[in-house]
Amino acid sequence: MLHTVEENRQYRKTLLLITLVSLALFLFFLYEVLTQGSLLDLDAWISEHVPQMQSQTLTEWIVRITNMNGVVGSAIISLLLSAYLLYKKSHKALLFYWIAYLGGSALFTGIKYAVERTRPLLKIINEQGLSFPSGHSTMSMVMALSLYFIFISKLERKGARYLLLAITVFWPILIVFTRIYLNVHWFSDTLAGLSLGVFWVTLLVLLFPLETKK
Repeated sequence: MLHTVEENRQYRKTLLLITLVSLALFLFFLYEVLTQGSLLDLDAWISEHVPQMQSQTLTEWIVRITNMNGVVGSAIISLLLSAYLLYKKSHKALLFYWIAYLGGSALFTGIKYAVERTRPLLKIINEQGLSFPSGHSTMSMVMALSLYFIFISKLERKGARYLLLAITVFWPILIVFTRIYLNVHWFSDTLAGLSLGVFWVTLLVLLFPLETKK
């Protein structure tokens, strides 16, 4: 548990700042897409140049990685996590995770249908649906950040905490790379997904606090 009232207040202030900044970033990306802003020029440039780094072997590995955060992969991870949390009788953490997971899924899906942005024409796999924001990017951040908040209080060693933080940062970035490499999303789609995921999870932590220290 947090050691002092002042520490708790400072923690919540920091969390609120992250929530507001991530929301502001998402709204910026949304504005750029809706108004056909200059960021879309960068989107087009990246999409046009991505094929230069594509190869058959690398593509096979990239597809495997991106599928780990697809519907089936995410469901398997979520069910395994649920089984573990039930075994540990961590009912609050389990409820938090599923609110984050299902809420995040509903959030990005609703925005997709509201914005109706099409995917890049140069995509190299058969990916259906709309483009903004990236669902893979959103959910990779939602899942990674949720796991961070759930497990950080259970880790006593600083090294383990740093490792958890590194995984929390690395995994969503890796998924973003796979979506851009496969040309199934514009660059701004993935950034919007990351910021949306951070906003959603940190908002939930503010509303339904989890233990953050031993």
